[in-house]
Amino acid sequence: MAKRPMTEYDLIVLGGGPAGAAAALALAQKGLQVALLDRVRPSTLKPDQPLDPRVVAISPGSMAFLNGIQVADTLRHERIAEYRSMRVHAGSQALEFVAAEHGLDQLGWIVEIANLADAIWQVAARHDNRERNLDLITPAEVDAFDLQPDSIRLKLADGRSLSSQILIGADGARSRVRTTAGIEHRIDDYNQRAIVTHLNTSRPNSSVAWQRFTDNGPLALLPLTEGRSSLVWSVPCERAEELMKLNDAAFLEQLELSASNQPFGSFTDLTQRHAIALVRRQSQQMHQGRVALLGDAARSVHPLAGQGLNLGLADAAELAEALNGWDTKQNPETRLARYARRRLSDAGLIAGGIHFINESRMFGPKLGQLGMGAAFRLLSRSRSLREPFLRRACGLR
Repeated sequence: MAKRPMTEYDLIVLGGGPAGAAAALALAQKGLQVALLDRVRPSTLKPDQPLDPRVVAISPGSMAFLNGIQVADTLRHERIAEYRSMRVHAGSQALEFVAAEHGLDQLGWIVEIANLADAIWQVAARHDNRERNLDLITPAEVDAFDLQPDSIRLKLADGRSLSSQILIGADGARSRVRTTAGIEHRIDDYNQRAIVTHLNTSRPNSSVAWQRFTDNGPLALLPLTEGRSSLVWSVPCERAEELMKLNDAAFLEQLELSASNQPFGSFTDLTQRHAIALVRRQSQQMHQGRVALLGDAARSVHPLAGQGLNLGLADAAELAEALNGWDTKQNPETRLARYARRRLSDAGLIAGGIHFINESRMFGPKLGQLGMGAAFRLLSRSRSLREPFLRRACGLR
């Protein structure tokens, strides 16, 4: 029997990226009636498809959440690389974290965004067919928002009208939901671009996430399958333009100069390069009335600590917990306020720390390097100091 289209929901999630789709799935698994809307549906990942340059670091805490919503087993694990140690350099100082020393099997995994999105939507589609409480509406273009004190109504471009008690904005850094709800946000343009590509090296990357703070910005080499590395090199915009104009051989020469003391030998070849503008956005609130934000709609951070998507998945987990057991006849604003309070506190601490570290270069390259070097020396000497730092970075409480 065909499923009868629904127009009334407990929640509508606008934005089907990994954080939004994971939130919709988790909320539906709590028994709530959920609609997930996006302009496009992620394409199915093909087995022979080249590795996408857009990769993210997934923490143990995020993987535990993905496992809880039955997504972890659907990931294409042959396309995922784990990292068991992390080495960070600043000036002449270095700091190393080793998973085994902290009772962990790994510190995280490097996963393509396409792999993660495909896995979440696959599970969402199965959940939709089985539980009949999750509608995947794509393509969906919102023509109008009507935010009332006791309800939400959306008018779609195809003429449909959807109503719900809660609207979740997971629609990215330029969120229409955030703007419509009147939630202000701060923008910090770093005047940097992240150059990303995949590299082969003369020695394989054996599950090490390596990073150096250079005078221009952080440079990271993250493990991929088959011993390759993913490069994330943050540089000022003018420098990025110069580097992007170089041929591959000249680019690798410049990379060799900046990636001093990296453990993987010489760089041999690379895939296509991409330059991504780096801008920090921070919403002043994470909820207003019956509207709540998550993921990049709530905040976007510098990639130097690999925390962007982990913060979004933590938002999804916290939101599902805040609405667990919600009587849909009751006003949800108290629960949304609790969610906002917790995530502003937790994510704000991490996002603020990342911002401060990146902006330390504003005090001058040498002073910034000296400050980080002193911090590294202190952390290197004390496991008790490293432990809480690592557990927060890994999303473990």
